[in-house]
Amino acid sequence: MTVELAIGDLAPGGEGVGRDGARPVFVPFAVPGDRVEVEVSAGKGPARGELRRLLEAGPDRVQPPCRHFGPGEGPDRMCGGCEWLHLRYGAQLRQKARALGETLRRIGWLEPGSFELRPVVPSPAPLCYRSRAKFHLDRRSGRLCFFRRRSHEPVRLAECHLLERELDALREVAGPALAEAGLPAQEVTLEWSACDGRGAAALSLPAISPAAVERTERLLSALPSLAGAVLLAEGAAPRLLGDPVLRHQRWPAEPGRGLSRSRPDVFRQANRRANALLVEAALDLLRPDGEAVLELFCGAGNFTGPLLDRAASVAAVEAQGPALDLARRDLEGARPGRLRFFAGDALALARALAREAGAGQARFGAALLDPPREGAKGIGQALRDLCVPRAVYVSCDPATLARDLRGCVEAGYRVAAVQPVDMFPQTHHVEAVALLERP
Repeated sequence: MTVELAIGDLAPGGEGVGRDGARPVFVPFAVPGDRVEVEVSAGKGPARGELRRLLEAGPDRVQPPCRHFGPGEGPDRMCGGCEWLHLRYGAQLRQKARALGETLRRIGWLEPGSFELRPVVPSPAPLCYRSRAKFHLDRRSGRLCFFRRRSHEPVRLAECHLLERELDALREVAGPALAEAGLPAQEVTLEWSACDGRGAAALSLPAISPAAVERTERLLSALPSLAGAVLLAEGAAPRLLGDPVLRHQRWPAEPGRGLSRSRPDVFRQANRRANALLVEAALDLLRPDGEAVLELFCGAGNFTGPLLDRAASVAAVEAQGPALDLARRDLEGARPGRLRFFAGDALALARALAREAGAGQARFGAALLDPPREGAKGIGQALRDLCVPRAVYVSCDPATLARDLRGCVEAGYRVAAVQPVDMFPQTHHVEAVALLERP
């Protein structure tokens, strides 16, 4: 049935929310203040509506610059890469701050006013900011694509306004080249280095066969802008062809502040300029100057190098693998005697370091952790056993951050401040940095 709705809010997942009587209706591509005509199924519970017609635009609605964004039929519409390309950027930041605060209250039991929730640090570029992205190869069209919203149907991209221009140009030529080479890639991650002026790819394949290796070599020969590739298959070690290791400026536009290595199959922040602001925010909260710092989940060393510039020493912990290899290549020998890497499970090693120091002994003056999306359940107890007086927790998922902060409070820490950083403009996602202090 068709109903007319006034959109009053945005849901945490980014959809507009209106009410058909008492029934909440979630509407993709709608913004607060819109009056819309929506197709919705009959029933009494919460529903998801399909936007049919915009009757009146809300004050924060803007014209999306991309032909693939928004409702509509056809293989080039309803792209799932963006959520808020129609929402004014300032309104995006306000919504992210509100959603983060609500998640910390609801899951973390952190009431407003009990800690400092700082304004969101905006991305230096709301568009064309991604230096890497993951695509799907549409074999019918021979193009790299995103999926349509809430489906596995490909959107035949002619442009993407989230990607750096050079990465978008690489995407445009890489799809036909992959199809020509006959590579059955299930997923394709492309990364571009402005520093090196070249790109690299990670290809997820059913198997790393001699034929796949030979076809990848042909692909690299056909695309001079693609310097290397990493072949990935379940149960097999990654196979590197060409030179897929790229270099990025740690602080974009400031080459004198150092470079860091990256590989398209190893996690790196895609928004390099916003990442520099994230690192600055974390270090400003942590105040590591002159301290012995424990860094958990150090990954490829995103925070490790900047920590070394200010701390007396850094003990960096990461599971053995390519991320730790990249960090070691970047940083071992840079500050002799001040940096030590530990390979293993971060929480298990933190507990082992606490036992080694002895009960009630503070081995580190500060700690920094940047866990994956699933968070670091149990970190509060580990920090307490280490007697760390303050710690900074960097998170890409507000829900697991809130859960773990609650555990830290139960372990005796106080959440002093939370700094959101917008790493992902045009989506509902937000990064957050939390400062924990032990009274």
